Amino acid sequence: TTTMASNIIKKRLLILGGNGYVGQNICHAAIQSNNFAAVRSLNRSGPPPSATTSSPNDQHHNHLSPSLSQVEWISGDIFDQSARQDAMSDVDTVISCVGAFGSNEFMQRVCGDATIEAIRTAKEVGVSQFGFVSSAQVYEGSVGLKLPASMPMHGYFQGKLRAEKELLGSYPEGHVIVRPGFIYGLRDVMGGGRMVPLQFVGGPISFMGTRMGPISSLIQAIPFVGTECSSMVPVESVGAAMVKSLEDLEVGKKGVILDAEAIRAH
Repeated sequence: TTTMASNIIKKRLLILGGNGYVGQNICHAAIQSNNFAAVRSLNRSGPPPSATTSSPNDQHHNHLSPSLSQVEWISGDIFDQSARQDAMSDVDTVISCVGAFGSNEFMQRVCGDATIEAIRTAKEVGVSQFGFVSSAQVYEGSVGLKLPASMPMHGYFQGKLRAEKELLGSYPEGHVIVRPGFIYGLRDVMGGGRMVPLQFVGGPISFMGTRMGPISSLIQAIPFVGTECSSMVPVESVGAAMVKSLEDLEVGKKGVILDAEAIRAH
């Protein structure tokens, strides 16, 4: 057991998009787990303001600051192959939290191509595990995947789907995919230390969509809306589920895809 634990601790982790809302919480979960010798993040803009504050009285300080200050922040473009190779040069595990909203073309590129290129680079340099934050709408028969190309969010869901397919093909036993819906919790707005409590919106809706018996069943039966209402998850659970599932791969478990219910269990 001691030998197994030491092997886990020696792992080095790279988080792509770690300065975003979800990414920061995954960074926090990774640091708190104490299972990684080093945690670094590759982002276009480098560290978030909350990662560089040392005083609780600083306007940028928040509950994640102590963990984020321990992350190695690398400024670079995920679409730059040399930047990806340098960032992945000595890591064992990569997690992609990359995603954004915009035009369908933009979302296809950011939600799909960015992670696809990262997966290919990871495979080339010998990364052994890859985690990906996908979407609750990525499953067979999903209404989200049936949206016409002209509809908003088509590019988001299709991009996530293409990234999942690439990951499953490249890492059939070394993947962790989480499929959350709306992710709620404390969110730092514009890095200014002003925390927006998204749990006051997501929590009640999640309760209605999952914990109210027949009412929840009726909500879940509504196309698209039902999936979203029943797939809302706390941001802390996303981070914990990702990190714990990657740890489980180290003890012989196979690749895994976690839906919202499985995410909430963490």
